[in-house]
Amino acid sequence: MSYLSVTDILVSNEKVPCKFLHDLPKLGFLDPSCTDDDLKAGTSVEIPIWLAESLSSRRPPLVTVDLPKVYKETYREIFSADACTVDLHKLAQYFYELGCYVAKYDIKGEVSTTLVNTFRQRFKMILSASVATDSINALQPLSECERDHTAAAMTTEKALSSWLKRGESLLTTATMVANHRKRKRAEMEML
Repeated sequence: MSYLSVTDILVSNEKVPCKFLHDLPKLGFLDPSCTDDDLKAGTSVEIPIWLAESLSSRRPPLVTVDLPKVYKETYREIFSADACTVDLHKLAQYFYELGCYVAKYDIKGEVSTTLVNTFRQRFKMILSASVATDSINALQPLSECERDHTAAAMTTEKALSSWLKRGESLLTTATMVANHRKRKRAEMEML
């Protein structure tokens, strides 16, 4: 977790489903459907990923972290079929970032494979969105990470086209390079 990254703070506040392994006194407020003050073992609750990491890393662990629905098998099949049709902004704004957090709870490693394959499939869409003239519609289905990459690519594209439109200009040698004198090997061996 990056302490000063606003994106990382937002991602770490995303809720993930967890199952409590022990009775926890005075924590019944975590479960909105609980009428008791205590949280019973076996209760499933969605809690922020930062809290889930803390509770699952204790010895003994207090919770087991389950994958959010967007990383489960049904969605993985959709992503493997055609990831470009999925509106990641509606489904999971921080799809890639949250996926990096929850990948450590996936024993089979299918989440990380899904993240890589999804980005590979969507890369062409991201690239075309970066040069699109109607950028609002092009950015609509992109996740926050993809939008950031697209914005950076748009800035680079504009800078390149501006540079190319300037026309021919004479390239000159920098004064530092012009004033630098190459040393011959014989001179270097004498030193």
